[in-house]
This record gives sequence, structure tokens and C-alpha cells, in this order.
Amino acid sequence: MIQVALLSRWHVHANDYASQALENPDLSVVAVWDEDRERGRQWAKELEVDFFEDLNELLAQDQIDGVIVDTPTSMHKDVILACAAAKKHIFSEKVLALTKEDCIAIFEAVDKNNVSLMLSLPRLNDPSYIYAQQALDNGWLGQLTSIRCRLEHGGALPTDTHPDGWLPPHFYAKNQCGGGALIDLGAHPIYLTNRLAGEAASVMCEMVAFTGREVDDHASVIVRYDSGASGIIEAGFIGSSSPFLLELHGTEGSLLVEDRSVRIRSSQLGDGSWQTPTLPEPGPSAIAQWVAEIKDGKKPHITREDMLRLTQINEAALQSATEGRRIFLKSAQPV
Repeated sequence: MIQVALLSRWHVHANDYASQALENPDLSVVAVWDEDRERGRQWAKELEVDFFEDLNELLAQDQIDGVIVDTPTSMHKDVILACAAAKKHIFSEKVLALTKEDCIAIFEAVDKNNVSLMLSLPRLNDPSYIYAQQALDNGWLGQLTSIRCRLEHGGALPTDTHPDGWLPPHFYAKNQCGGGALIDLGAHPIYLTNRLAGEAASVMCEMVAFTGREVDDHASVIVRYDSGASGIIEAGFIGSSSPFLLELHGTEGSLLVEDRSVRIRSSQLGDGSWQTPTLPEPGPSAIAQWVAEIKDGKKPHITREDMLRLTQINEAALQSATEGRRIFLKSAQPV
């Protein structure tokens, strides 16, 4: 049994990861720490586990094998480095860190202390992505020429029950999040397009604050890839009815995803008309991959390259939006 501590209830998905840990037969939740002490005490009480006011005291507990980090993004580097130094296995919500340099520092600390590091990138386990990757790998689309991915919800829009929107106010605090819609919700289109389109050569970004927050509530990113393909990434908190959209277009065909519905048209398949394929089974969750690496040394499908390139695109997009220019990228290679 792997005994884990929950580090902060700051993120909106913290409860989800706690539930996944509680449901996993190989994990046991034994402690809570939170930078907000009252919030942490309440969570520990709900879970009937110990609460630690001091993070270092928690990390000194020999019985704790791993941690689930849901702190403010701005705290990730310091918290994760402390966990690695204490030889605790680490699971975290995206993004791993705010800069490439911080990501690399985390990788080095993880290697030095021989612990597992996992980042939750759940759409890499989704059947629609797995099928899209197979379509590319099998040559059904030919050479990829363009890709588009859009993910948006209405979390910043007022409703009768939530006049300021249903997202918590701290999701608009730049000093905690490092950004807004793109760094949070936009992570999913970013890591998907990174996987499907390959190495990015340049990035241009426009960020807007439609609802007047201090961070973006909508962002559009144009990416040029080393392959010559072009990409469009969109993310926002101001589209109450927007479905998830993924489009791949190539020299031999196109693939369209709307939510989890997939269609493909290819000169390599049948008569070249639109088809609705049978999708593969979902891949293992990030939590399951983390456990498999800790217990059995099994290499996870979510990689350091995924983690590093996610931060790289976010970092370049913020620079582009701030400076009003295209940002040319150097190759990002994990250690």
C-alpha cells in the first residue's frame, strides 16, 4: 500500500484526485497539508486523516510514500523540490512549473532522489486522442498540414447562483496561477497538439480579459511546427456552450473530433467518404500510471517531454501576448 499525503485543496480538481486516490486499491490517503490552514483542517476532518500545519514536518514522516500536489501553480517548484528532497513520489496537476528552467530543476531533483514524477494530462488517455494518434501513425491523413484544438467553458460568466462565475476567485490571481485560461484550461489543447503535431518552431498569441480580470479569460495561439504544419489553439472561460473541438488535416485526409465523437475521411480508407470509427479503449489514468511506476517500475505514457513542452508553449505564448510579436523557440529537451 502506497501511503500518500494531499498537499493543498487550492485547485478545482483537488477533490477529484483525492477521490481517485481513495478509490485506488494501491493508495491510502493518510495526511493533509494546505497553505490555507483552515481549508486544510476542514479537508483533513472530512477525510478523517491527520492535518499538518508545517509542510516539512509532514515530509519528515517516514510512513508517507508520496504526495498529490494541488497547490497554487506559483508554488509548484518549491513544494515539489521539497517533496523530492524528502524522497516522496510526486503527482501534480498541470502545469508542472511556470518556466522551462523550473521544470528542468524539478527533473534533476527527481532523478537525484530516485522518486516518481507524474503530471495529470488526462486527454492523452482519451480514446479520441488515441485514435487520432493511430490515424497519423498509420498514414491515413498523409502528411499533417494543419491542426486546431479548442476547449472552453463558461466558468467566468455570471449565473443566477454564481454572479461572478463558478470558478473560484483565486483562479484569476496572476501571482498564484501564473496566467488565466490558457495556462489552466488551455493546457489540454497544448499538450494534445504537441503530441500530434510534433516540435513547435514558433508561437504567436493573443490574450484577452473579456470579463475584466487581471489574467486572460480567452486566448488564441498560432503555432508553426518544425514539420511545416500550422496550428491554432484556443482556450477560454467565457464560452458556456462551446464543445471540445479537435481538427487534423493532411494531404490524404481529415479527422474531426467534437467532444468525444470522431469522424474521419481519408483516401486510404474505403471510398474516401466520412466514416465514424470504432474507438480504442481508454488508456490508464495518470494516477494508475503513477502507481504502476512506483510499484513495478513501469514506464508511464505521460512523459517529461509532455511536461516540458507544455510549459514551453505557455511561456512563449505569454511572452508573445505581452510583447506583441512572434516568439521563436529553441528545442526543449527534458533531462
